[in-house]
Amino acid sequence: MVALRKQQTRAATQASVTVHITGRPPAPVLRYVDQVVGFPPAVQFRFSQGVLTAFDIDVVHVADPNIHLLLGTSHAHGYQQLLATLVLAWNLRRHRIALVRTLDPYGHRPRGRLQRLANRVLDRATTTFVTFDGAAVTPDAARTTVIPHAHYRDRFVGYPRGEMVFGRMLCISATELPRECRGLLALPRAMTTRGVTLRLAGRVPPAVEESTRSARALHSATVSVRNELLSDGAQVQEIDAAELVVLPKIEVLSDLQLVFLALSLDRPVLAPRTGATTRLAEEVGPGWMHLSDGPITAQVVDDAFASIRSVGRPAQPNLDGRDLTTIHAAYEAVFRAAVSGP
Repeated sequence: MVALRKQQTRAATQASVTVHITGRPPAPVLRYVDQVVGFPPAVQFRFSQGVLTAFDIDVVHVADPNIHLLLGTSHAHGYQQLLATLVLAWNLRRHRIALVRTLDPYGHRPRGRLQRLANRVLDRATTTFVTFDGAAVTPDAARTTVIPHAHYRDRFVGYPRGEMVFGRMLCISATELPRECRGLLALPRAMTTRGVTLRLAGRVPPAVEESTRSARALHSATVSVRNELLSDGAQVQEIDAAELVVLPKIEVLSDLQLVFLALSLDRPVLAPRTGATTRLAEEVGPGWMHLSDGPITAQVVDDAFASIRSVGRPAQPNLDGRDLTTIHAAYEAVFRAAVSGP
């Protein structure tokens, strides 16, 4: 009996698994899907940004921000969302397909009675919940697996790199800068730390354009702006040139991605204090994550620069266990476990 069980386990481990990813396939642009999709020979990946229509698969993986793609409910009302969720749950059960969801790390939950009901249906249909942080609250701890966010230390080998500009604090976005960047414009002149300059890199939102133009015209020595969508290579060069990366808010996955991109390039980060950022600060070591309990003020940035320049900061942040090989293997294990069932 024991020998038979071992043979069955070995066969399940070696069996091919087909995983449907809701979203775009990996590309030269850095995205969360890069962490999920490795290239193990026995795992086949498919990609779609639409409703699930092919059922010859073993697993559906979706990050919660992409749930509307899987359900086809981008602009749907509550009743339509509920109906679409019931159809998905029925198809998963009928075709014995496992559903693996990476939960929204910022707890954006649906509003409205029908939307909440749809989410409960989706939670019941989910085989495995994936979180980045072991302290995250999930619908069912027994069905939850923690897979840390990967670092990017090996991602940009061979890319053109930049030289650090002493005193530069950088607010950056691959797409549109947060409106909160407006509050940073006056900080260099209000700080006691000498030689601090502000760099904005990313598309400037319309609500901030006038303030940005005025700041540049009056204080060109302390404020510079790169108003455009940034490629991965451009982000790397901008972060390399910074002494401190400032993220006024962390509310979506792409914000978290910037945190790890900066840390991977050995640049300290100033960000809002949350449970997750507090735990990350403890993990990466002193001097790498600087946390603000409210709006980012001149005093907060002064304190961050004082800490950065103090003796005793490790040469690199501790990102052990976050390499892509380890993270890919963790997702593969989750997919296989979801297929094998309890």
